[in-house]
Amino acid sequence: MTTLQPSSILALDIGSVNTRALLFDVVDGAYRLVNQGAGSTTIGAPKDDALFGVLPIMRDLESHSSRRLLDANERIIRPEQADNIGIDYCLTTTSAGHPLRALLIGLYPQMDIAGLRRAIAPFGMDAVAEIHLQDGLGARGRLNRLVHSRPQLIIVAGGTDGGARTALLEMLSLVRQALSLLPLGSRPTVLYAGNNSLASSVREMLSQQVEVVIAPNIRRAAGVLSLEGLQAALAKIFDAHKRRLPAFQRLAAASDSGIMPTARGIETIAAYFSRMEKQAVLAVDVGSARTMVTLARAGLATSVLCSDIGLGHSATDTLERVGEAELAGWLPFHPRQGELAEYALKKGLRPTHVPLDMRERYIEYALLRAGLRYALAQLGDSPQPGLLFLAGAALGGSSQGALNMLLLADALDCAGVMQVKADPHATLSALGGLASVVPDAVVQLLDGGILQDVGSLIRLAGSAPIGEAALTMRIKRGNGETSEQEINVGDVWHLPLAQAEQIELRLQTRRGVYVAGKRRLSVRLAGGRGGLLVDARLDVLAQTTAMTERALLLLRWYAAASGQDHQVAIPESWLAPPEE
Repeated sequence: MTTLQPSSILALDIGSVNTRALLFDVVDGAYRLVNQGAGSTTIGAPKDDALFGVLPIMRDLESHSSRRLLDANERIIRPEQADNIGIDYCLTTTSAGHPLRALLIGLYPQMDIAGLRRAIAPFGMDAVAEIHLQDGLGARGRLNRLVHSRPQLIIVAGGTDGGARTALLEMLSLVRQALSLLPLGSRPTVLYAGNNSLASSVREMLSQQVEVVIAPNIRRAAGVLSLEGLQAALAKIFDAHKRRLPAFQRLAAASDSGIMPTARGIETIAAYFSRMEKQAVLAVDVGSARTMVTLARAGLATSVLCSDIGLGHSATDTLERVGEAELAGWLPFHPRQGELAEYALKKGLRPTHVPLDMRERYIEYALLRAGLRYALAQLGDSPQPGLLFLAGAALGGSSQGALNMLLLADALDCAGVMQVKADPHATLSALGGLASVVPDAVVQLLDGGILQDVGSLIRLAGSAPIGEAALTMRIKRGNGETSEQEINVGDVWHLPLAQAEQIELRLQTRRGVYVAGKRRLSVRLAGGRGGLLVDARLDVLAQTTAMTERALLLLRWYAAASGQDHQVAIPESWLAPPEE
């Protein structure tokens, strides 16, 4: 790798199903995305080698550009040479493979354990067990949990610097005892991020048995957490773990960045935008095997990664986690016995399966809504974002902008005016990874429009009788043309807007209905592939009991968001009660 600022950058992302390659280069003095490609991930049988899936993508990139990327031995050429040969920097991120099994130890669940959970979320680690002073287990129970959970990583936190020592030392003594009971080849790494006055004691107690990593204390003061130092240590552990796996060994040797978690990059960009835009940012990444949601405020991000919520590999787990009743509430028909489980199994076996008809499409949408609602609930905080990022093929890669905003509105428990952007090229993780290496590239790529404007979502809150006027909206377009629109309770209204078009809106709601807590509001909005979507449904769906009524509502909303002139007719078989 060159020691100068790189000009050409290759970003590889290894997903559970798809592998993507992005080629960035300096064009007219600014970094731009100049080429991209995708293919199937080759982790697991029969090859179990991530680089095996990368190489055909690289060859395809070469065939569609004037740049040579591979040498005669199919190694990535670095650094860049004359005549467009090679690249300066190779960045690699991944969300594929089994997560590291982490056991969390702290003094109090509300502070230490909660902080550790936040810290490991963007690394996709699986918290297999927790130990703390309020777990009710006692010394023997904690020892059993340490041994039987078989962790690959033990993370210990607790106490402020120079604070209490006794309780934490007792926990560490149990860790030492548990390690002595585990076979030498399966002992975990211990990462300590607690009271720093005990750091030397931790090394003395444990370093002869296992690798010990010391990170800065996550508790800077009473009630204040700082996770940056711990996450820096976690990044090194994540990279080391991936490098040991046969699937990543060849790819790691070709990567200048090491192996980084995809979700970590997304979290970094969400935090950046929350600082720059001075508003809350919510990033949603729905994948085949996992779903991640990140809420960022004032540069601080909180993430939840659900490794059993997804639309492909984890479809069956998603259905089991949320329950069939949750999905059925979003369907305009009574599902046949076993129908939902059958569809989830089909998606698990063939993650790239596309719905064959409207019935399957509604099951897919219901799975997306229910899974995303579950993931958002794990945040433990009702997000009220002003900016939304859509990542993952299900939302970020789709061209159905208004429909994506409708599905997102179904999953969100928030109201107000929200700008929506998508990541159609799967660049968020790469941008986050480049932030500490080439920050200029991140700024220039964002300024160059690498993220796509989906549009604006206005979601009303409150209660009012269905069918009555909820909102009156005065619209002024860029050319000076004005119009008015009245939207009723229970309706969805869509206004197509060109990408560069801007409009001014004056909103007036009826009594009992609000936009961002107000009854009157003036806003300026920009267009996008989904234009403007106004959601005035309130809690109408929850009030419906008859299947005919629910089906009419769902199909009407789908028609409005998908730009259809009329809604799809409802087959009689959809309305028939399920067979016993």
